[in-house]
Amino acid sequence: MKKKIKTWNLDDIFKQEEFEVRLEKVKTEIDKIDEWVKKLEPKMSKDEFKKLMEFGENLGEEFSRLAYLPGLMEAADQKNKRAKIMKSKVDLVAIELSRKMRVIGFWLKGIEQKGVKKLDDKRAKELFAVIPDLEYNLNYSREAAKYNLKIREEEIVDNKDLNGVGVLTDLREMIEMDLEYKVEGKIIKTQAELTKLFYSKKAKVREGAYKSMFMTHKKEIDKFFAIYQAVVRDWDYEAKIRGYKSPISMRNFGNQISDEVIENLLAAVKEKRGVFQRFFEYKAKTMNTKRLKRFDLYAPKPGGVKEKEYKYEEAVKIVLEVFGEFNIKWREAAEKILKEEHVDVWPRINKTNGAFCATVSPKISPYVLLNHTGSLRDVYTLAHELGHGIHSLLANKHYPSIQSANLPLAETASTLGETILFEKILSKEKDKEKRKSMLWNKMADSYATILRQNYFVLFEIEAHEMISRGSNEKELADLWLKNLKHQFGKSVEVDKVFGYEWSYISHIVNSPFYCYAYNFGELLALSIYMEYKEKGNEVAKKVNRILAAGGSEDPIKLLKKEGFEVDKKEFWEKGFEVIRKWQEALEKE
Repeated sequence: MKKKIKTWNLDDIFKQEEFEVRLEKVKTEIDKIDEWVKKLEPKMSKDEFKKLMEFGENLGEEFSRLAYLPGLMEAADQKNKRAKIMKSKVDLVAIELSRKMRVIGFWLKGIEQKGVKKLDDKRAKELFAVIPDLEYNLNYSREAAKYNLKIREEEIVDNKDLNGVGVLTDLREMIEMDLEYKVEGKIIKTQAELTKLFYSKKAKVREGAYKSMFMTHKKEIDKFFAIYQAVVRDWDYEAKIRGYKSPISMRNFGNQISDEVIENLLAAVKEKRGVFQRFFEYKAKTMNTKRLKRFDLYAPKPGGVKEKEYKYEEAVKIVLEVFGEFNIKWREAAEKILKEEHVDVWPRINKTNGAFCATVSPKISPYVLLNHTGSLRDVYTLAHELGHGIHSLLANKHYPSIQSANLPLAETASTLGETILFEKILSKEKDKEKRKSMLWNKMADSYATILRQNYFVLFEIEAHEMISRGSNEKELADLWLKNLKHQFGKSVEVDKVFGYEWSYISHIVNSPFYCYAYNFGELLALSIYMEYKEKGNEVAKKVNRILAAGGSEDPIKLLKKEGFEVDKKEFWEKGFEVIRKWQEALEKE
């Protein structure tokens, strides 16, 4: 493995110099859609229908390459002018592709269109059965027809998303990218560097980092609020005109999950917040303070335990060993991503913050973006993102449109990978103080993934309602503070500066109601892990069957088939047993 690769190898998508040729090729393929439209009728032969579906899948795969190349170039360098030009060209083609494919999409859904014979339910079932891999999603699309607008209106929505909300979210990222932060006289230019200070051993540094973050955001709060307000109003208006029961229902339906399942999840996590409050009270006692301050939420355990620094190569070795013990297929998939140099590792100016995994095509190994700084948390992040990549590779036998699972299931492999890694490292650690430090940090991380994300969504539900009534940024800050006080109870003292924290959470702007995917995935992974500890490889095989399904099956039925009844509130409560045991172990160590 090469050391310090500046960025990932994107040539596997295609070489940059091929962009214009490939763009023209996709445009030519898009022109062929008109010929397929002429063939649309219920009497279409099964063989012709299969050719139509495969034409669409192949075109979608080629377009995905076109879209991802500049997107990943830009993630590696937000100021890459060439990437931005390429991206703008792809965006224009996307509108045309969507416009022309919509006629076929409406026909598949059974929606009346001028000049096209409607596909009736009986014939639809017969044709959809020709391609079993796509059958579930094609049938689900007919159910989704009730939320469709007229074809001209859908074209307007597409253009609005691209030229309106899409620009706003890009603008938000540009504003944030240009922000500089000052902590104890030092200028910090990336959020990755700043957020690392939230975990500093020094209370003044932690407090300074938070205050610098949110006071810097406060200076731009009018811009952040204007963008968020526009996104919320746009989302809610679209949900309303499409006929969804509520703004979050539009996300739930898109995730192929009922409102009831998500309501049960949100309620169960809210009711179980006491396990984290217990941790914060224990943390305050250990830190010799009556009440924990929000600035110290992620403070390392006092006592002088020096956290080991993990070189990237060492982190890779550890993760691969743990994955191999769980299931050899996991290790092989992770090794494939690494060997093909599909990982961008180190933080740098103009690089996107955080981490992600991008699935371009079933024919290409996923791409992983990291910002590795050497902490144990970065090792967990590596496991998390490679978990996403493993999921994609296990599901790469499907057609491109259904390789990826819906949102909550998409977090299963990633969070399970993190959990297995943590338990393995913990079991090997003999030093009592280091074990306590690990449990201490794991409880904080579990809070961030489960309770914190849960309350993001609870905040969004209220924020969308408030903004529809004309609320301002001050009222939004008050709501955020109320939200924090409810989740912490009396266990944590919250400074008013955290009222600006909402402006820093990009997910609530870029993807409304996205965040329940994290607590869904984490609690599901914890339940799976409990069973894995009892039954071993049998459970690993169950997991692989779930992952290999990609998005080809109903997610709730898929989980129930393997014994995970996520439609019941009690299921979510079970996941908290692992967290409770971690807290008990922390107190006993």
